[in-house]
Order: sequence, then C-alpha cells, then structure tokens
Amino acid sequence: MNLKSKAFLYYLLGAAIVLVFLLISANRQGDLFIYEAGSKDILAGKDAYSIGYVDGFRYYYSTLFALLIYPLTFLPAYIGNLVWLTLNAFLLYRIAILISRYFDLSNLTQNQKVLFIALSFLFSLRFVLSNFHNQQITICILYLTLEGLRFIFSGNKLAGALLITLGINIKILPVVFLPYLLYRKEFTASFLIILFYAALLFLPGFILGFAQNNLLISSWWKLINPTNTIHNLDVDERSFHSLSTLLATLLVENLPDKFALHIRRNIMDISYEHFVLVLNITRLIFVSFALYFLRTKPLKNKVSNTHRFVEMSYLLLLVPLIFPHQQDYAFLFIMPAVIYVIYYLITGQNSLPVTKFRLIAAFTALSYLLCNLSLLLGEYRDYYTHFKILTYGALLVIPLLVFCYPLKQEPFLPSKSNYN
Repeated sequence: MNLKSKAFLYYLLGAAIVLVFLLISANRQGDLFIYEAGSKDILAGKDAYSIGYVDGFRYYYSTLFALLIYPLTFLPAYIGNLVWLTLNAFLLYRIAILISRYFDLSNLTQNQKVLFIALSFLFSLRFVLSNFHNQQITICILYLTLEGLRFIFSGNKLAGALLITLGINIKILPVVFLPYLLYRKEFTASFLIILFYAALLFLPGFILGFAQNNLLISSWWKLINPTNTIHNLDVDERSFHSLSTLLATLLVENLPDKFALHIRRNIMDISYEHFVLVLNITRLIFVSFALYFLRTKPLKNKVSNTHRFVEMSYLLLLVPLIFPHQQDYAFLFIMPAVIYVIYYLITGQNSLPVTKFRLIAAFTALSYLLCNLSLLLGEYRDYYTHFKILTYGALLVIPLLVFCYPLKQEPFLPSKSNYN
C-alpha cells in the first residue's frame, strides 16, 4: 500500500471516529438549549437576559446571536444538536489549518510531524471535549478571531473586520485584538470593527423593533457589566476559572461560594474594595506584558510569521484569564501558545542547551497535568475546582512562552500566500 492510500485510510478512519463522536454527543442537552431558549424568548418579545434557564443559568450572548440560531429551534432537539456540533467540528478543523500555516513544517521529519500533532492533540483534548460536551460557542469565537486576523493581514480588511466584529458581538472576548490592530497600524480594520459593531448592535432592531432592541441592549449590559460584584468575586459557579476567581479564593476569606469545600485556600483576607483594586492592577500587568511579545515600535506592521503568531497567541491566552465568568472550555484559547511551545521543543531538541530543553519540557508537562487533571483523574475534580488548578496551568504557559520566544531563526516572513 502506497503512502497516499495509507493517508486516505487514516483520514477515512478519523472521519468515522468524529462522526460516531458527534452522533453520540448530540444525545445530551448542553448550552445550546439555553441559546435556543433565549432565542425563542427574544423573538417572543420577552427579556431573555432577566430569565433563568435550567437551574438559573443565564443567556449571556447578543441579540443578534439569538436571531442567527433561531432556525435551529424549528428542528428536533437531537437534529439541532447534531447540526451545531457538526458546525463546531468543521470550525475546529479550520482552526487547525489556520494555526498550521504559521509554522514551517517542511523542516520536520515525519516522526516529528506525528509527535507535533499528537502532543498538540493531547494537550487540547480536555478543552475540545468540554466544548462539545457543553455545546459551547468558544470554538466559533476562536475561529472568527483567527480567520478574521488572517483576512486582515492578507489585505482583505472588510471581511476580516466583519468576522472579528461578529465574534465581539456574540461574546466580547475578541475585543482584546482592537488595540493590537491599532498598534500594528491596521487603522482601516480597526475603524471598520468599531463601525460594524455599532451596526450589528442595532441590526436586530429591524426585526424586533428598535424600542425592544434598545431595552434588550440595556438589560444585556446590566447582566454582563464587569463592575458587578458577582463578576469581580466570580465564584457563583463551581467551575469558574480566571484571575478574578483565583484571586478571590486567595485574598478573600468569606466568599459567597456555596460550592467551596471545607478546606482553607485563602492566604489573606482583604476588603472587597482592595480586592477589586488588586484584581484590576493584576489584569493591567498581564495586558501590559503584551509589549514584551510585540517587541517592535508602534505602527510597525511587517513582522515574521513566528512573531505574528506568538503575539497573537499571548493575547488569546489572556482571554480566559482577564475576563470573568470563564469555564474550562474557554481555555481552548491558550492552545495556540501551547502549540508554539511544543513546536519550539521539537525543533530545538538537538540545538537547545540540555538544561534549558529539560526545564521547558518539564514545565510543559506540569502545565499539561494542571490543565488536564480533571480528564486524567476526574475522581478528585471537586478539589481541582476548589483550588482553581486549571488557572495555574494556564498561567504557567506565560513563562513558557517567554522562554521559547523567539526562535533562533524565524522560519519565514509573512506574505499573502502564507495566509491563504
């Protein structure tokens, strides 16, 4: 059997496994049920942002998103779930393609390529499974961001800005790339994002009526307002992970956390006002540290693919850390940074100093364990969530990214062909 025939069989086997996985996963009720319930209520003239769904969970997404998924409400639950999960599977495949084009894989041996893919898959498995298990929107948001950036840097500002704006409209997370695009002299794309955001915010008014749409926007803002106490302490669900949740568990003794185990985790006890100050300063430090990866002066747009990918990866890594209300599936955003570290280790195996290589490999393994303990040893999941172990695993990726950047020889300079 020749190489092409073997590759075809592997693809066929992979497609069969994915199909079986999707057919099984579509049997359960996940967050798509909340999206659809919010969608139906909004189209019925109700305020979905003030209604609790499935044990009090809220609809946190935009009015436009509610309109976009409304057609799914006409399908049987199983078929709707299957359509949604299939879309996510395709977008995940597209994300893998987009990320791979930032790396020069031609210099890797066949064994190195297999190792690169295998390690990237193993590290991301927990986050991917969580997204499918919960029928979440994270994969879609990550895709819109990466594809939007690809369009912008390849010259198609209009399409790129529209994709990123759609991501921001649905869930505010990609907004971290607006100042980045300004720094990289992408003024046209930045202006279009602001313009499109305003347009998409009020677009549902043509269907719902502008008075109703304005009321929904106001109610939505009250729900997601980052200054709300509930978003600062950020412990109203057991599975929350972020800087706000981690710092709250470390710095505030009597948290309104009904899920906490009777094991002490705080190292200090400060007032709520001081906690908010510490939290915002910490966020500012992490955001400001992006300058380390940007490296160049402002308004410089020509950087290598490696440079571009690393600075984008750090900003994506920040998303589940600096925003409140983040669960494990949101940490899929750390994977581009992890994939870069894996690539650095594989390509540097024979050229890096032995001590440096072993330290990076050891800390990468430690980050993997911290991020994947719930998958590997789920029996003790309550302890991992109590101490917010996942957040530590994500934080560890930051020094790894620092130690692994830059490559001694950055593989290639960006060109339009690299982003196609």
